[in-house]
Amino acid sequence: MKVKTDHGTFDVPDITFKSRRELHKLELQAVSITGEVKPEKFYDVLEWILNFAFDDPEKSLGKLDDNNIDSVLMSIYNAYKEPNAKK
Repeated sequence: MKVKTDHGTFDVPDITFKSRRELHKLELQAVSITGEVKPEKFYDVLEWILNFAFDDPEKSLGKLDDNNIDSVLMSIYNAYKEPNAKK
């Protein structure tokens, strides 16, 4: 699927059921019992997105700074979390 971001359009694989469940597990670990986001654990979510969405992350994102990389990863994360209209 194509994901448009402020830093370009990226062609990333669709998320599978199994992968969506793995991502959900990481999300649960990133939120405390009080509902606060644990930044160090949410970083694990972004790293998972990085490695799932890109075969060669450095080639695709290497020219961006870390904040822009995180912005791209957040856009991809949001695309994965939106319900698919076809389902």
